Amino acid sequence: MPRMLTIVLSLAAMAGAAHAQMGSPPNPDANHDGKVTFDEYKAMGSGRMMSRIDANKDGKISRAEFQAMVDRMSQFGGPDAAARAQQRWTQNDINKDGFISRSEIDAASKRRFDEADSNHDGWLSKGEVLTMRQNRRGGPGG
Repeated sequence: MPRMLTIVLSLAAMAGAAHAQMGSPPNPDANHDGKVTFDEYKAMGSGRMMSRIDANKDGKISRAEFQAMVDRMSQFGGPDAAARAQQRWTQNDINKDGFISRSEIDAASKRRFDEADSNHDGWLSKGEVLTMRQNRRGGPGG
């Protein structure tokens, strides 16, 4: 029985290490190979953003749909949440038509991915992901 307990504890430790591989959830490293490709990054970010915010499922985010997200975010995002959201809207509505399309979200994701890929090797390491998250939150601890 002690051998079985050792095996179970070892498996649990390995699973925990794999889960923590890219820092706090959600983990963008879908295949757990220690590298986040743009496709993995885009699937986690763009896909989730569109499915959560596009309430009427028309393939684009209206200003009203975006504002509903901002209102929810402001409850826990601190006093500058609305300003950050406005900045995000301005950056993402590239053609200034009052909607954010999937292609505009993908373009913004690519821009953020390229900025985070500090060594320009085409994928994000754990360190690059953690740095990106810290920068998004305003620095370490912020």
